[in-house]
Amino acid sequence: MAKLKVTSTPTKLGKELLSQAKQGNKVSFRVGVFGSDDSTQVKKAASHEFGAEIKVTKKMRGYFMAKFGVPLKVGSIIKIPARKWLTLAFERNRDYFNQLIKVNMKKVAEGRMTVEESNNIIAITLAEVTKEELGQDMNNPPIKYRKGTPLVDTGDMRRSIGTKIVSRKGVSKTHGYGDD
Repeated sequence: MAKLKVTSTPTKLGKELLSQAKQGNKVSFRVGVFGSDDSTQVKKAASHEFGAEIKVTKKMRGYFMAKFGVPLKVGSIIKIPARKWLTLAFERNRDYFNQLIKVNMKKVAEGRMTVEESNNIIAITLAEVTKEELGQDMNNPPIKYRKGTPLVDTGDMRRSIGTKIVSRKGVSKTHGYGDD
């Protein structure tokens, strides 16, 4: 019976990826609309992604009457159904994002790109793809007193989408924000 001895030598790529993993260089990305919790765009983004219930105030009642001719009772509840825009964009492009990360990891390991450059490319791409997907093929429930698609009508929501990089260094400034 012959004995066979097998040895393996890690490649340069393998050594670099192992080194990065041992250093604890974990990175995550936050995509969405950033600002204070009471900012108009943050409220709009959250209302569309998760749905909302709004209690009608006297001021709102006057606005709806003047703008749409709709009499609303003060204290009544307006229910806004969820219209997934962020989740939908990510789900539709999951394979693309995974491939982008894989290609960038290889470039980093080969020394053709820095980790920071890779993170910036990924962050900007996440924001851009989300902006492109906004309002496409959404199953919006009919809303009786409004025309158009509020997510895309003015462009304000699209311009508000950005990405933040979260690493051991902290949270970055917003990437991909504004008219890109």
